[in-house]
Amino acid sequence: MAAKKVTPVKKAAPAKKAAPAKKVAPVKKAAPAKKVAPVKKAAPVKKAAPVKKAAPVKKAAPVKKAAPV
Repeated sequence: MAAKKVTPVKKAAPAKKAAPAKKVAPVKKAAPAKKVAPVKKAAPVKKAAPVKKAAPVKKAAPVKKAAPV
């Protein structure tokens, strides 16, 4: 029954409605960080990703087929 006594905490839940945190969310709209995201476009590191193509290690994956163990 003690658990029911703790239920009054839900009454204090209205704090979520007053969650001014959401009002502060507009900061995300001003998140100039997204403007800095263009750095990802300049991420030539992705161009170097062709190393994955050279990953013949995946071809050696047939070891899983031999996993009839």
